[in-house]
Amino acid sequence: MYKKQNPSKTRLKDHTNTVDFNGEHAVVRATCLLLVQHFRNLMELSDSGYGFHTRIFSHILHPEHRFVYAGQSEQVTADTPTHPEHVVPCATLIEECKRLISTGTHTDEQIANLLQKHWKLAIITKKEQMMLDYDHGYKSTMPKNWSFETGDTFERFKLANINLRQLEK
Repeated sequence: MYKKQNPSKTRLKDHTNTVDFNGEHAVVRATCLLLVQHFRNLMELSDSGYGFHTRIFSHILHPEHRFVYAGQSEQVTADTPTHPEHVVPCATLIEECKRLISTGTHTDEQIANLLQKHWKLAIITKKEQMMLDYDHGYKSTMPKNWSFETGDTFERFKLANINLRQLEK
């Protein structure tokens, strides 16, 4: 339930938490917690034919780059065809959240923290996208032995020699 308190501060109250929205960081944090709870709900309904869709990340925060932007490739120029790329593939984000929910070793808040750490969007060239997806085989996966709990968010970009420069959102 949303309750407007004043123009600069809104609160989301659910059955366990009250989260202050004081800017984009707090919105992302609350959204990550909401997503973890949503994934948990879908897992409980798994025998009912309900499924997960990776587009949820692009649609739940819109425009996504305003909230989780990590930068753009050094190779991007005004004339370069570009592609918005999740630094950790959305399929990996969902699968890792599901894995941690299934193991029962992490609270929803801990899983949401990890999701927030790894949910990043970058602008890369179409050529880099093809190299990342097909030459390196990282279209929907992270490098072998990468860990959601301790891994570097930018590991697959580093292995593909994609360097980002930080820009304004």
